[in-house]
Amino acid sequence: MTPPVRELVGRDADLARLAEILGLDAPSGVGVVVSGDAGIGKSTLLARVSADAEAAGWSVAWGHCVGQSGSGVAHLPFTELVGRLDLLEPEVVEQVVATRPALAVLLPGRRETSAGNHSPGQVAEAVHALLTAVGERTPLLVVLEDAHWADPSSRDLMTLLLTRGFASSVALVVTYRSDDLHRRHPLHETLAVWARIAGVEHVDLQPLGDSAIRDIVVASGSLTPDDRTTREITRRAEGNPFFAEELAASTVSGQPISGGLSRVLWARVDQLSAPTQEVVRTMAVGGRTISHDLLVRLVDLTEPELDAAIAEAVERHVIETRWPPAYAFRHALLAETTTSDLLPGQRIRLHRAYAGALAADPTLGPPAELARHAAASGDLATAVRAAREAARSDLAVGGPANALQHLEDALGWLPEDSDERDEVSLEASDAALTAGDIVRSVQLLRDRIEHPGPAQSPATRARLLATCANRCRLVDLAFAESALDMTTEAMAVVPDGDSADRLFVMTAHMQQLVDIRHYPEAAALGEEATSLAERLDLPGALTEIRTVMSRVIEVHDDLDALERHIDQLLADLGDRDPLRVRIHHQAATMHHRRGRLEQSLEAYDRGAALASELHIDWAPFALEARLVGGLTAYEIGDWDGAVRRLDVRDPLLPQPGRSFFDAALMVVRVGRGEEIGEGEIAAVRDWWHVDGFGVVQLVMPTVEHYGNSGDLARALDIAEDAVDVLERTWGRFHAVVRLAALVAGQTAGNAPHADATLLRRAHADLDSMTAKVDAIVAEPQRGVREPTTEVIEETNTETWAWDRRLRAELLRLQWRSGQGSPPDPGAMVAAWQESVAAFERYGHPYETARSRARLAAALRVSGDAAGARHEADLAREVATRLRAAPLLRELDELSADPTSTADSPDALTPREQEVLELVARGLSNGQVGAQLFISTKTASVHVSRILAKLGASSRTEAAAIAHERGLVR
Repeated sequence: MTPPVRELVGRDADLARLAEILGLDAPSGVGVVVSGDAGIGKSTLLARVSADAEAAGWSVAWGHCVGQSGSGVAHLPFTELVGRLDLLEPEVVEQVVATRPALAVLLPGRRETSAGNHSPGQVAEAVHALLTAVGERTPLLVVLEDAHWADPSSRDLMTLLLTRGFASSVALVVTYRSDDLHRRHPLHETLAVWARIAGVEHVDLQPLGDSAIRDIVVASGSLTPDDRTTREITRRAEGNPFFAEELAASTVSGQPISGGLSRVLWARVDQLSAPTQEVVRTMAVGGRTISHDLLVRLVDLTEPELDAAIAEAVERHVIETRWPPAYAFRHALLAETTTSDLLPGQRIRLHRAYAGALAADPTLGPPAELARHAAASGDLATAVRAAREAARSDLAVGGPANALQHLEDALGWLPEDSDERDEVSLEASDAALTAGDIVRSVQLLRDRIEHPGPAQSPATRARLLATCANRCRLVDLAFAESALDMTTEAMAVVPDGDSADRLFVMTAHMQQLVDIRHYPEAAALGEEATSLAERLDLPGALTEIRTVMSRVIEVHDDLDALERHIDQLLADLGDRDPLRVRIHHQAATMHHRRGRLEQSLEAYDRGAALASELHIDWAPFALEARLVGGLTAYEIGDWDGAVRRLDVRDPLLPQPGRSFFDAALMVVRVGRGEEIGEGEIAAVRDWWHVDGFGVVQLVMPTVEHYGNSGDLARALDIAEDAVDVLERTWGRFHAVVRLAALVAGQTAGNAPHADATLLRRAHADLDSMTAKVDAIVAEPQRGVREPTTEVIEETNTETWAWDRRLRAELLRLQWRSGQGSPPDPGAMVAAWQESVAAFERYGHPYETARSRARLAAALRVSGDAAGARHEADLAREVATRLRAAPLLRELDELSADPTSTADSPDALTPREQEVLELVARGLSNGQVGAQLFISTKTASVHVSRILAKLGASSRTEAAAIAHERGLVR
């Protein structure tokens, strides 16, 4: 409901600015965040803006976040907002509900007709679609007030709406109380996101000037502008209009101007009659707003007495009336002051009255309110029941974060030995998983596993263990190592006999056996589980078992059999079965191993598209389908397509998934020569302890980033850290092949100007990594007696290609470092030809082009200038199409001096030649940087390299050598 329009004093400039931002005369999609202290006039200003908008033909709808009573109810302001729009535009609402049923959960009276639970993404999409549709018919102003009280789901939805914006005429205004944000307030993180959203305007209301405050004071009573009391009120109000009104009203009623504002506000309440004070105190415990029906149940007053009390409170400007019949404090500060003045006994009695009324008639308030009041009154059993019901309600409306909070509250209220803790722990873990907090999901289960109650049944314990083991697979936390122990114990304690519990445990244990490569045991257990699923007639469980078994087929490197198995699984599933997302992901992985990158990308995209259709975009396999799909697009040379998939702005994407996407996008950014900030790298590293996948995604581009900037030491630092983390997390890992090749390449590129100590460190690192590569690439394959690379060439084309690249880079390093005997030029040419052929077969145009550039350098060393030009031209064509700036620079350096080799340790690059000419003219590093539009630090690096290449000990000596050799004019 829109607040009543009051006289606006001293805010003409703010009103004009808001009108301009919102485009009241020229409607368009826009987002605005309005902040200011409590009582500064946010609501008054926006009430006036709303009135002006309605006068200009706009529709206006408000949604209020509510302290205490509202902060635990998922999507509370949006329930109010959608209900208002249902009154304004019922036809539009019906149309949107027909296509997006999740909207029904926010409509009063329709939640029961909406089948099942809805994800946050489904609810968010429905709200955005509704606002967009209304904005297409008539300009729409949406005001979401008091975001500092917003529940987690509402904060996320606000972020999504501000991020996506609107193509139609929708103006979204969000307000919050800036003085309410303590250091740990949850809105701080959200505000940091809002500050980075392009196009969102921010308006911070400042205190009013003294003249405006005097006008407000004079308008409030019989005081005059020159009155001494008026001047004192103006001083004490400090520019806050609400404070000024309250101080003036207190003075007019005969109260002295003394004490803080809370004392002044309480004086206002203290002047009320006893029945009215009872009403106000009762309302304060409930929150800022209360319905008439609930208030009637709570106060010991007759209907006439209650009407008189309400009338007095309204007349004294303490509360206001709302519709449908309800009452609200004129300002939240009045409610807060009244609550703080209550005695402990009064609070408990009022909470008990609320709990009794809400328990007797659930239509009077949400279960979250019953839980809050029951807990505050000491009735913890009722509080737990209500909290679980509140969690179910929040899950139904797409509020898993709110549901998790309710269930954690319930766990805090339950005794340690209560057997109910088992079910609540499972429910809380499910809510955490749905909210995207996998770590919390696992922690909740482990806590109950490690601290079982005396009445915990074997079947329940087995279910807790198996569920926890399944979720440990989603992250690489340290305690995930015990997942096999969990399923082993679960198998030991689950009761014998045909039951769904036993089947669930068997499937979880089979998955763990597959993960640790105990394939014969997994296959035997899979056959037993298949028979049990058939006897129990559980087709969903049977498909899950067959999906896990596909991994057993894959590890035997029978990829033809795996492809047939996957095709049959897809044929057996319905078109909208969520399990298809996982199977599409598995198909994509299989195609990727075979080097069919185009088919792999198609399968990833099918999985991601189905997940989006089902509104499970960030479920584990769905997230990976989009993420690895983006990386696959990068590999096949569709860098713009990779950016589209990887540059995710959806605020509903949880961590650590967001860090995965940020790191993966760095691959394209580094390939194009864009800067990567240290803060960006650190932000992703913060999640290394959670999942090794994030380690792999970050280390590859950062090695390139540091190496391209000449900081080989930093490149080695992060590579060493990554190997250490991944070995502890995964043991043996194929990604070491690519990492070793990249480190070798950057070491070779930086070798001519690296000191001997750094080169020795790099060689030691490469020796260690190459040994790990040898163990992977030359490992005897199943069914093959002797070590060979031929099998991996067929079963993992990517690893094979990077291995060929590593061997070529090691020869290049030997050449460029000048240590030991130089390699045979013919051997270098042959190695780089193998690298080119391997990446061509794999289907990776960029790495093929990089290999061609280095093949060109090797050909030049061998004396084949024509062959070198041909390979360089082919590489340049790809680099130009991809806008791969570092590769273009490498090719420029290669072609800069036809009489010398760019791979020669002593060759000056074109940029170094420019720097040398300026140094020879006597310019300082700062002057060189200014002349060439580079930083002083970069100029200094170039000068150091030049001195090393010329064998000079000083800038003066370098200039002399340059003149002597004719290197400068």
